[in-house]
Amino acid sequence: MDSLLWILIAIITAGAFYANYHFTNIPTPIVIIGWIFWLLMSLGIALFTKKGKEAATFFKESRNEMRKVVWPSRQETVQTTLIVMVMVTITGFLLWGVDSGFMWLVGKLTRVSG
Repeated sequence: MDSLLWILIAIITAGAFYANYHFTNIPTPIVIIGWIFWLLMSLGIALFTKKGKEAATFFKESRNEMRKVVWPSRQETVQTTLIVMVMVTITGFLLWGVDSGFMWLVGKLTRVSG
């Protein structure tokens, strides 16, 4: 049964592409509505396959897990962001200093005395 449903989805998809390229004088909003209809119809049919049922179960379980997540408060988010910004700035200045030191050293070593 799954094979027949996947073949049906392939036929619907081929028909959608054929219609999209054959009927070029259709206004863009109608074409967009057609593609949305194709997507919803294909997903609806796919939900009746074994893989579709597994995917639906996965998304339901994912949603339940997302409800269990403890999100940080606004204060924690602002503090963490500030810490990251300060550390990035400090690291940038340290790397700039090391780079400048190496540039100075290479300049001294490669200078040809005349």
